[in-house]
Amino acid sequence: MSDHPTSASLSRRDAIGALALGAAVLPAIAHAAPATIVDAIAFDGFPIFDPRPVSALVKRLFPDRGEALAQQWNAKLFGYAWLYTSAGQYAGFDALADASLRYAAEALQLALSDRDRSALVGAYAQLDIWPDVRPALVKLRVAGIRLAFLSNLSEATLRANMARSGIAELFEQVLSTDRVRQFKPARAAYGMAIDAFGLPKSRIGFAAFGGWDAAGAAWFGYRTAWVNRLGVPREPIEPGPAIVAPGMEAVLALAGIA
Repeated sequence: MSDHPTSASLSRRDAIGALALGAAVLPAIAHAAPATIVDAIAFDGFPIFDPRPVSALVKRLFPDRGEALAQQWNAKLFGYAWLYTSAGQYAGFDALADASLRYAAEALQLALSDRDRSALVGAYAQLDIWPDVRPALVKLRVAGIRLAFLSNLSEATLRANMARSGIAELFEQVLSTDRVRQFKPARAAYGMAIDAFGLPKSRIGFAAFGGWDAAGAAWFGYRTAWVNRLGVPREPIEPGPAIVAPGMEAVLALAGIA
């Protein structure tokens, strides 16, 4: 359970002030009272943090082959995550990111220095938020929705990005799959939110960046919003996400906020 602060319902004036000031006033906000579809929402990292600068750095370091390297690195990284989880093994996200990057570079016969490896893996901890994130998070908190990250990224990476963008006060939990040593879509990974929030899964929503993650969370039993930032095709898997939109409006709808 969390020691997250609670407070009485917000007045209209307080709510307007919270929207204007953002995270600075949020520690005093908890359950504001309007009836909602869910009481808490767990987020994958990338509906909040924009991962595109990682690929941009790859292309900057390897102008001629960067696109191919970025694609192969990403594919191998997810392949390793699923391989380790299905085999009952575990290594943290950074370790798998490094291993998959080295594999991709070798497969493409690219010389990859230790300095470039470090910069590329470290780029995951230097991400900014998408432009629509902060106002949406404040609206959620003003409405009394409890927020957490539930991500394959390490807790240190998540916290570094939170601090970079000044949104740490908006979240009461930072749940990395390091805790259960299984990557999503393992059920143990999604189940962290139930223990952290102390709520039944029927009262917890999940915000996914990838279609596969939206499917996994829906299979687990969470009401799920797919924040389809990149406009990729929907996975032909049922049950799918309850709500699909290109931005944080999907998450607001999940919470019943217009």
